[in-house]
Amino acid sequence: MSTLVIDALSKDFGGVHAVKDVSVSVDRGRILGLIGPNGSGKTTLLNMIGGTIAPTAGRVLLDGADVSRLTPHRKVRRGIARTFQTTRLLADWTVRETLELARRARPDAPSAERTARIVGVEDDLDRVGSSLPSAVQRLVMIATALAAAPQVVLLDEPAVGMDVAETDHLQDVVARVRDELEASVIVVEHNMRFLMPLADEVVVMASGSVLSAGTPEHVRNDPAVIAAYLGS
Repeated sequence: MSTLVIDALSKDFGGVHAVKDVSVSVDRGRILGLIGPNGSGKTTLLNMIGGTIAPTAGRVLLDGADVSRLTPHRKVRRGIARTFQTTRLLADWTVRETLELARRARPDAPSAERTARIVGVEDDLDRVGSSLPSAVQRLVMIATALAAAPQVVLLDEPAVGMDVAETDHLQDVVARVRDELEASVIVVEHNMRFLMPLADEVVVMASGSVLSAGTPEHVRNDPAVIAAYLGS
C-alpha cells in the first residue's frame, strides 16, 4: 500500500479551478517531484495535502486513513509535515529550542541532535535563527519538519536562493531524509538540476491538472511537457 494517496483532489476558488481531479500516490521511502509553470496548482495541491486549505472534492489518504480535512496541527501528529517557500523560523529562538518545540508533536520523534545532523546544522544548534544565513535557515526549516518524525515530508521550493554548492548539499539532505528516516518526500521545485537526479517519479502540472507523470527520463522526453514547460 502507498503511504500517501491523493485521490481525485480538486480545489475551486469561486469560479477558478485551481486544482482539478489530481490523483497521485507515493510509496514509503520514495521521492516525488512536482513541477509545472507558475500558477499550475502545485502549491495549492501541497496546501491541501498539508491541511492549510480544505479540498473542494477528493481525498488525501495516509496509510489508508482519510486525513483530507484534518488541520495542519493534526496532520503533523498523524505524520505529514511540510516546509514553505518563505522561511518561517522563530527569530529569537535557537535552533535547538525550535527543534525541541517541534519534537513535542510526536512521542517517537528523533532527538534534536539527530535531526540537526541529518540536515547538516549540528554546529548551529545553539545559534539564534535570525543570525543564520538564508540557506541555513532553509535547512533548519527542513529539520523542524523532520523533528516531528513524519512519514511524509512536503518541501515547497526548498532550493530557492541557493547557490550551486548549497543546492548540492540540499540534494544530499533530501536523500538522507529518504534513506535514514524512510520517509516519503514530495518536492515542489523549479530547479531541474536539483530535482531530476533525486526524484523517483515526477508529476508535471499545468492549469491545475496532471499533464504528465513518470520517471524523470520519461518526463524530460514527453513532447507535451517540452512544449508546455521544459522547452526544447
